[in-house]
Amino acid sequence: MSKEKSNSKYLYTCESEINAYECIKMAKYFPQIYFSYVKFGTLLNVFLVLILLLILRNLLITLVFFILFQIIIMIIYKIKLGYLVERSFTLIKKKKNIDTKVDIEFYDNYLIKSGKTKTCKVNYSFIDKCIETDTNFYLKCDKENLIIIIQKNKCELELINFIRKKFKNLETHLKDNSKFKGVKKYHNPNFIKKIMLILFVITISSLFLALYIIYFINQNNQFSFIKYMWIFWCFLPVPILSIILGFKYKKAGFKCTKNIIGGFIIVFLLLGYGSFSMIFNFSQDYDMIDKYRNIIDADLPSNGELEIQNWDTYFDEDKTDYTIINIYYSKEDVSDLVNSIKNNNTWILSKDIKSPLKIFVPSVFRSSNDVYYSIYNKTTNQYNTLPEKASDYLIYAMKYDISDKHLEIHKFKYTYK
Repeated sequence: MSKEKSNSKYLYTCESEINAYECIKMAKYFPQIYFSYVKFGTLLNVFLVLILLLILRNLLITLVFFILFQIIIMIIYKIKLGYLVERSFTLIKKKKNIDTKVDIEFYDNYLIKSGKTKTCKVNYSFIDKCIETDTNFYLKCDKENLIIIIQKNKCELELINFIRKKFKNLETHLKDNSKFKGVKKYHNPNFIKKIMLILFVITISSLFLALYIIYFINQNNQFSFIKYMWIFWCFLPVPILSIILGFKYKKAGFKCTKNIIGGFIIVFLLLGYGSFSMIFNFSQDYDMIDKYRNIIDADLPSNGELEIQNWDTYFDEDKTDYTIINIYYSKEDVSDLVNSIKNNNTWILSKDIKSPLKIFVPSVFRSSNDVYYSIYNKTTNQYNTLPEKASDYLIYAMKYDISDKHLEIHKFKYTYK
């Protein structure tokens, strides 16, 4: 216990016992402990998103994933902070790099902290932060990279009053430690409730965020919507985390049923939508366009993105044995293609196409001033002409949209009456 001495010696002295429980309590009041763990998670996150950037080659999507993963990392480390501190303390203790029992001597202008492995002198003027709780004092000295734990139950009242008067930067957090009943107890239930609510909102939002990213890619880069639906799978960690933490905190008495149910629903939807990119994989080698060059009758670029889809019918019931060939030239120079279409009588601006011929135009074709149509009847080997007699015909309805550099061919059988 502390004892008052003459001016030539220490004024007070006390013992302090350091264990995992005390370290966990301390971590609550010093955010830098939490952020020291977050730094490691951030480095891992940066490494992963750099790999993702090399794969996707899209900075915006990579940035979205970085922010999403960083939020998850920060939530996990915040919830598991007690476990991380306890584990770190155990590892340091095994290496014998920490004094579990120390003696602290208080002088008029400084203190001396001594243990078996280390002794240090700290001037009071170097104490950057002093915190008082129901059970402890914490003295933080950035210069020495040190936080001193002083347990009130090992101090006499005179020493407690001395500390309170000595440090003008004293922060009081009385009653904060009432919830600390053991290392495994949750000392901040309100924070956990807020985190679980935020996680539930992010879980639900992840489905719509994935949809937006895929829509953005499709609008700006002109890739197939279905082709990039695997992006739904990238958001699976969010609902899975919601489910795991939901079960964990539900057992602890928290109301987390919504996290569990919502997590399972979103996991099911993300898995289902993401599988479309595997089930409906329409991507083909661009060289397959050679089969259609003569029919297109235009100067095609040497490279592009090509898809082929086969259907029985496609929106129009009168058109059967339906095949769609999509060619995207978003990254290519299409000046020769555009010029050849504009100067070719087999291609007609959509606004100039004759009304009777529109029976061959698929209903999904979008019409604008920048869209050209070409209707090729392979059976009669004629362009933009109605058949002379009723029969079954093989039709190639072609469209080129100058605004989005998209060439589209719809091949189908049509019964002309």
